[in-house]
This record gives sequence, C-alpha cells and structure tokens, in this order.
Amino acid sequence: MVATKIPHSGGLVVLSPLVQSPEHNVVLISRNIDIEYNRILHVAGGEHTGIVINKFIDGEPSLLCFSVWLRNGDMKKQENRCFRFRFFEDIENTDKHAIAQQFFRDLVSVFPRDYVTFLKRILKLMQGDYGALREIEIDMQFAKENETYQMPDPKQYDSGSEVENVTIAHVQEVLEHAYPNGLSVDIIAESLRCTNKEVNGFLSELEALGVVQKLQNEWIRVSAVDSIDMSRIPTSFGPRDNPTVAILTCLFVEKQSIDAIISNSTTVHRYRSGGDSNIYTLGWIGKHQVVVTKLAVIGDSREATTSAGSITTRLLGNFQHVEHVFIVGVGGGVAHYTDASRHVRLGDVVVSGPDPNSYVFAHAYTVDRATEHVNGFLVRNWNPQDAIITHIAKNMDDKMIAEWDSITKTTIDRLDAANGDMSFSRPPPQADLLAVPVGGGQVVVIPHPNSERINSVVHVGSIGAMVSYRKQTFANEEQIGEDTSSATAQFRDIFATNHNLRAVDAGFDSVIAAINGSRIDSWALIRGIADYQHGQSRASRMWQKTIIPWRNTVLIMSIDLTSKFFKLLRHFRQENLKTFAEEHDRLYREAKAKSDYSMVTMHYYSVMSTVIDEYFNGSFHFAPPRYEQQTLENTLKELHERIGHCLQLTEGKKCVDIGCGIGGIMHDLAFTGANLTGVTIAGNEVTIGNQRFQNQGLENCIIVEGDFSHLPLVDNHYDCAYAVYALKYLEDLKPALQEVNRILHPGGLFLVYDLLKTDKYQSSSEKHKAIIKNLEYACGMPPLHSKKEIISTAKIYDLELIENTDLDRETGNPYYFCFSHSSLFMWLISSSLVDWIISIAEAFHIMPKGFLRFKRIFLAGTVNNIVHAGKLGILSGSEILLFQKIK
Repeated sequence: MVATKIPHSGGLVVLSPLVQSPEHNVVLISRNIDIEYNRILHVAGGEHTGIVINKFIDGEPSLLCFSVWLRNGDMKKQENRCFRFRFFEDIENTDKHAIAQQFFRDLVSVFPRDYVTFLKRILKLMQGDYGALREIEIDMQFAKENETYQMPDPKQYDSGSEVENVTIAHVQEVLEHAYPNGLSVDIIAESLRCTNKEVNGFLSELEALGVVQKLQNEWIRVSAVDSIDMSRIPTSFGPRDNPTVAILTCLFVEKQSIDAIISNSTTVHRYRSGGDSNIYTLGWIGKHQVVVTKLAVIGDSREATTSAGSITTRLLGNFQHVEHVFIVGVGGGVAHYTDASRHVRLGDVVVSGPDPNSYVFAHAYTVDRATEHVNGFLVRNWNPQDAIITHIAKNMDDKMIAEWDSITKTTIDRLDAANGDMSFSRPPPQADLLAVPVGGGQVVVIPHPNSERINSVVHVGSIGAMVSYRKQTFANEEQIGEDTSSATAQFRDIFATNHNLRAVDAGFDSVIAAINGSRIDSWALIRGIADYQHGQSRASRMWQKTIIPWRNTVLIMSIDLTSKFFKLLRHFRQENLKTFAEEHDRLYREAKAKSDYSMVTMHYYSVMSTVIDEYFNGSFHFAPPRYEQQTLENTLKELHERIGHCLQLTEGKKCVDIGCGIGGIMHDLAFTGANLTGVTIAGNEVTIGNQRFQNQGLENCIIVEGDFSHLPLVDNHYDCAYAVYALKYLEDLKPALQEVNRILHPGGLFLVYDLLKTDKYQSSSEKHKAIIKNLEYACGMPPLHSKKEIISTAKIYDLELIENTDLDRETGNPYYFCFSHSSLFMWLISSSLVDWIISIAEAFHIMPKGFLRFKRIFLAGTVNNIVHAGKLGILSGSEILLFQKIK
C-alpha cells in the first residue's frame, strides 16, 4: 500500500531492499532528499512520519565493515548480520568509530526479536539521532556450516549466585572468595542455596584433598604457604620488615600467582573466627621488598566496602615505609567494535592512568522523577599524586615487552608446576569471544576489529566501577518486564562511554579511599582482562588464571623501573649535598683562575664514582646503538670491544687506559689477555676498581692514581693507549699528549673517544654558550675541545691521525640515545612534580638540604644539556679518533 502524501523535509530516512531471498537479505537505509516516486512502496505516517520504504530492485551488496553473529533460537541456526556505515564527508575518522560504536550499543540495548522490529529500530535510530550517518547497509545471511561459531551460554555472562547443580567446585570457590576468613556450613549452604548435608559432604572431600581445613566452627581454604596463627595477640613485625611496595589482591588465584613471583617469602596468616582475619606475605621482587595481602570481599555492599577499606588501612598502618601501592586483579575490558586501536581483548592488561581520571566510581544513579528512568551517574574521581607507574606503562618499549613475555612464560611454567590440578596457560584462540548479552536469554558474538592480533598487550587509561543496578525502570514495545542484568549491562556501557573507560572492575572505591587517607601518593590499578563485564562473570573464570601472570609481569617491571630513578636519588640521602655544591662552586672558580681543573674533577667523582659503578656498570660514557632495542650495556660492550680491535689488543700487549674511572672498559677488554693499566686522578676510583678486579679474578688489570699531565708510567714501554671521555677534563691538551708520546714505543697506537664541540657550535650564540657552559660547570670540566684542536695538538707530538669513524652516522642513532629514547626517563628528570616532591622532602628533612639543587644541576642538568646539545648538533659524543706515534 502506497501513501498518497510524502512529507517534504530534509530528514527522510529511506529503506531500500537490495537483495531478497530465503537465505540472504540486504537492505540499505539512507538519508534522502530527492525521492524517486516510482520506487516508493510505502510512506510511513503518524509517529513514523519521515520513513520511506522503497520497492526491491536488484543490486550488488557492498563490502562489510564489521559483523555480528546471532543465534536464531527457532531455527537453531546462526545468522550473520553485517553492517557497513557510510558517513558524510566532513566527519572525522575518530568520530566515525565513536558513532558506529554508539549506534550498535543503542541497537542492542533492548534487542529486537524479529526482522520487522529489528529494521524498524534501525530506521528510528537513524531518524531520531545520528545525523552524521549518511547510510547503513545491513547484510543478513544464514551462516554456512563452515562459518558457524560456537555460541556461548548467556548465563556465563553474569556473576549471580544462582547455582542449578551445586558441585564440589562451587564450595571451594565460596571459601576462596572468603579467604583469609573462614565460613560456617550454614553460611556456605545459604550462599549456594543448598542443604547443609550437601555442603558437609563436599567439605569432607576437600579436607581429604588438603584443600580446606576446619578451624573452630568454620571452614577455611588453605594454601601451601599458610601457617595459620589463631592467637589473639596483635600482629607485630620486626625492624627488617620494611617493604616499600604493597600489593593488594582480591581473588585467591591472584594471591597464589603473586606469591609465585616473590622470593624469600614469609606468610603471616592471622585467623579470627567470624571474620576480620588478615594475611600478609612479605618477600622480594627483584631488589624490592614487598608485602602482599588479599581482600576478603569486594563490591558495593556495606560489608564489602567496610572490609576492603579496613584491610587496606590496617596494611598501610602496619607497614609505614610503603611508597607505592599496586591493586592487581581481573577486570572487564571495554570493547570497541570498530576501532582496533581502542579495542581491549581478553588476556590484555589495563593499567590505570588519568584519561581523564585514573579511577572513576559511580556510587549512585540519578533518576528522572517524571519517568523514573535512570539518566545519569554520581561519581567519585580518583587520581594519584604521583603517576610514575602510569608513565612506565605508557612508555614500554620493545625491550620491556620482550622481558614481559619472557617473565610471563617463566611465571606460567612455575604456576603450572606448583598447581597440578589447574592450568594457567592461555586458552585456545576460539575462547576469545567478544560476546555481548542482550537480554531475553540471548547473546551476540562480534568479531574483534583487531582479530589478527594473538598476543596480549598493555593499555593505559581510565578504569571504573559502578554500584549494582537494583530496579528495572523501563519497558517498551520491544521488551517488557524485569531484566536487571540487561539494564546493568546497558548502564555499564553508558558509564564507560561517558568516562572514557578502558576497563571496569568489581569496585575498589573504598580501597583507593584508604590509600589516599594513608597519604600514599603513588598507586595504580593493574587489571587483567577476563571478560567484557567486570572481570568476575562466570565466563571470566577461564581467563582469570591466564591473565594473572601477564598482569604480574607488568607489576614486576613497574616496580623495577619505578624505583630505579628514585633509588638513584635516594643514594644521595647520605651525602651532605649543600656542602658538596658549595665546595664544587669554590673549586670550579679556582680551577678557572688557575687553569687547573684536577681538584674540581676529583671532587666531582668523589660522589659520582659510586653512582657510575652501580647504575652505569662502571662506564660513564655513551654510544649509539646499532638497533633501537639494543641495551646501553650491550652497546657499550660492543664499543669497548671495537676499541680493543682498533688497538689490536692481544695477549701480552701492554695498554694504558687514561682516565679509566673505575675500570669499566678495562673489565670488558680483559678477555683479550692484554696487560691493562688504568690511570685515574680520583683515589676512591682506584680503590673501587681494583677491588672489583680482585673479586672477579682479573689479574691482568690494575689501576693506579695519577695526573694525566704526569703519568706515573715508564718511557717507551706501552704498545697502545686510549682515552675515553677523559681529555674533556684537560684545559691544555699539550702536557697530556706529550705524556702519551713519552710512554708509547714508536708505532704505538692512541685512541680518543670524547665529547667534542662541532663546527656547528657558534661562540656568538648565547644559547649555545649557555648549554655548553652549564654542562662544563656540572661536570667540573674546562672549556670543551673541538676535533680540530685534538688533531692539531696531537700532530705536534708526532701522533698522526690514521682513522676517524663517526658512530652516529654509522648506526643512524645519536650518541645520547640511551637518554632520549625513554620519554619516561626524560620526564622524570625534568618533571616539576618530582621537583615539588623533593622540595617537600627537604622541608620535612627526609632529604638533605641542597638535594633539589644537586638534582637540577648535577643529575638532570647534565643529562638535559647533553641531549639538548646533541639535538642542536653542537656536541658530538661518538667519534673514534685513532692516532699512531710516528717517531
């Protein structure tokens, strides 16, 4: 039937059939202003005014954008319903993804049960909103036998307590959730809605297996590391129990996996009947002392929030040296159906980060009084004062990812070996389903937009949670009746979209509140993605054990990298830095007046030599890597071996390292068998270096104290010598190069590798002068030399240049790459937040006076000036100059 009047407006939505058959149908829904009257089949009126149905015309379907698999309950067949969205030209690509995502969510929020309602809903959505959409093509086709997917049970996608047939596994799971508390038989039976007799039978079996234990009138899950203390004496810890990192878990399996990566661990389990038990595992992850606890219950109930908050407060009260808190556990990913870069998959890890807030908790709903419909959320936003953990996760490079994979594999192997009754290995690929419950006992399965990816990745962004939705507030022609699980899922999607969430968890608002109340500035949530709800649905259980090792590896690496920078700072807490800076300033002024920088150089290295040994492997110089993933340690080792090759070092040859520091290069060249003698001006470097050689049995290496201009070595005795980042400490090169000529026999080789001013340096540029002068002051150096200066001065003393290699050009990477490649490191040394923390620490006498100035000038200032000068091209740090004594 054709209506006689067509509405005249620019908002017409037209449905045009393109393909019609019993097995395959394609329709195009578009916005149309120019109507072809001879094609019209029906023009809608009333509340549907503005919708036009065209006649069927043969035509080829377009390519697909993404697909949705549905199960047709009547026919017991699957149907592929595929959409392709086309937008108007002025729409940005990111907006296209967002619009398509929201359109699909609106479509399935109350899922239509038949074709007519399905198409009508799409038409109404197009007509009411989504003005950016020009047209949508819908392709509906029954799946062939080889195209079907195993449809999951919709019951898997809730976390309700209804259990149809209680098994021994259900009883064990209830006790694991309550751990470290115990439960009475009555409570277990009530939670599982079964009889006490059934529960007692299962408990007897679990006790025989050593899984549970009866204490007083309660049953408790036991762990292999448990030593349960039932005394009423408050827990006390010794002076050595000073962990700086706290880790909070929620699930029993999470606690197990954390225990697996802790070395030298001790577990204290203080049991109290009726609740209020606590468990602490203390030990080490790498070089860092940690404490781990498990929350007994989590969620939005009064009992859960009170329990979780009090356990956290008690933990941080017992261990007052904690600086960083990690809340680790499972979570639900926020799927993006069209944008591969934003889509979170099962097995991925999400680290909380301020985008715009680290954690968002919706503690209540706002309701329209007239309609009683939910129209918003009341939220609490949480952000750490110190976001160092987030910065680490954001700046994971290929090397860190490779370490992540390696540590994860080792952890999985260890967990599998220790838990023969369960597997922590990754489920098969077909288990990674993007399934969306749509109510009415139905679920849709959507292909991942990044389906080609098979590995887990780390995402950084907002994580959130919301209180449970407890009342059905809407009904319409497509769905009538109470369905709170569907409504909760719908509100969760809206909540995630409104707050740009990457993951949703079960609710840790009270935990974070307790952390903030305890004045802990550095904290983060790390969530392993187990489902697309909140991490604790029935479907998530397959993935919970799998993603925990991946998540824990991020934890290990975060702890290590977080503390490395601050450990470097903490090293100087023992130094009188105010006096150091004042003395450095005095000695530098004297050095400039006398043209002798030996005293200020010795003073500088009296503090820095220990740092160079511990943090730079004994070698305070730089080299460009051959490839971006190459470590600084490996890069420098290759440089040192190249130096040995240039100098033709072999067993028995005699070589001098001028300005050897603590002997880092000598250590790497000891394998040549050459007799290596190092000379340094700093007495403490002699002690540190020789002790190191003695400990490692390197009898062909020795360091002596001496001035470069008066080497304590005999004439014409040595085959070769080298000076790496050493000549920069000499204002006058002539005495040192004359000494090199003296100690080498004719034909001997001398190699120079140093920081050099380039031809781009302009003495008339205030900017150039400031950068170089600041670097010279911080390191106690005289004015830096150019390559031309070194070559011309060497020639005076019969040292001819025979080879010149620029490693920057050879590798394609800059000499300062070890600093600049890590945006995290550059942020740390330049961060005003870090400076503010240090200034507060100074004010409260946690750090010594002068610490901030020391950091800005001697640590951060040195690095920033080296990088800045390198980027401007006024400083070179990786040229090899090889000379030969011709007389």
